[in-house]
Amino acid sequence: MTIDPATIHVAVVGAGMAGAACAAGLRAAGVRVTSFDKSRNVGGRMATRRASWADEAGIEHPVAFDHGAQCFTAVRPRFRAVMTSAVARGCAAEWRPIVHAARSRESERCFVATPSMPALCGHLLAGASLHLNATVRRLQRTADGLWYVAIDGAPLKGPFQNVVVAMPPAQAAVLLAGHQDEWAAALMARRMEAAWTLMAVTDDVDWPWDAAEPDRGPLAWVVRNDRIPGRAVQAGLAIWTAHATADWSAAHLDADPLAVRDELRKALAGQLPAATVGAGAVRWHHAAVHRWRYAGPALDCEDSFDDGAAWWDKSLGLGVCGDWLGGGGVEAAWHSGDELADHMAFSFEQVDAVPELAWAVP
Repeated sequence: MTIDPATIHVAVVGAGMAGAACAAGLRAAGVRVTSFDKSRNVGGRMATRRASWADEAGIEHPVAFDHGAQCFTAVRPRFRAVMTSAVARGCAAEWRPIVHAARSRESERCFVATPSMPALCGHLLAGASLHLNATVRRLQRTADGLWYVAIDGAPLKGPFQNVVVAMPPAQAAVLLAGHQDEWAAALMARRMEAAWTLMAVTDDVDWPWDAAEPDRGPLAWVVRNDRIPGRAVQAGLAIWTAHATADWSAAHLDADPLAVRDELRKALAGQLPAATVGAGAVRWHHAAVHRWRYAGPALDCEDSFDDGAAWWDKSLGLGVCGDWLGGGGVEAAWHSGDELADHMAFSFEQVDAVPELAWAVP
């Protein structure tokens, strides 16, 4: 039996790339969607940190860091089409960074969101019903199959016929427990890697690359944030974002952030021109760190793009998506959310009845 998609209301918990892609796909199919996220903005790990530093005259200077994902590929045709549209709309740009790496490689074509990394998710969620600063603590399902979302400090939200959980595995497992215990157990067993990220501002230096992949030390990736397309350039200054390796981050997971900052700042200095650093010419105007507890799936993740990038339980009206189901990264996250939206939209066309909405909270 074919039904009117507009009679279906879906809650999507998580407004990172996977959740945004799923919400966009469902809305394109005519389904009503309400999205929730615990943060102040959309994007998840496609994040921008804003800060400021004061010069010797006490004047404050704003600065922004792409301290999560800093660029991404668009290999699969559907995502390439999305990125073509995003570039045309001015919320993304192509980038071919000059990368200094131990293994020689040509500059790779990639994309960035503009003017900041959350802009792409904002583009996908434009006009959507969105609740930010909304930490979802539990999901509640009634005997007649309707879902409610429990948020800190607010009445239950709902009802919804379906719920999508687009969060890191350990966090998703908490919401799934008691509803889909097999999935919850599988998610608790999935290993995600942490990452410490350094955000810094120094005097400008003669650094010919846009990014670097050090072959030793605590840093896995260093980028001149001010050379990413669409980012602000401040004369005489270099804006840096550097991610620590998974092993180093795991070993220092609960370390004092100030100690982590000092260690990573020392490591970044080691990537700068030796003559400049040795002469003491580099001045640090700002340095801070951020810990990503769930930065990405472990390298031993067995799933790939073609091995089930989303989970959908039609009988419960419950779905799960995330980059960790597709090998990690922005493109994997989009693919997971988009695939789940396809599964759900197809299943809606096969249902015999839709639970009647009962607006009184049970």
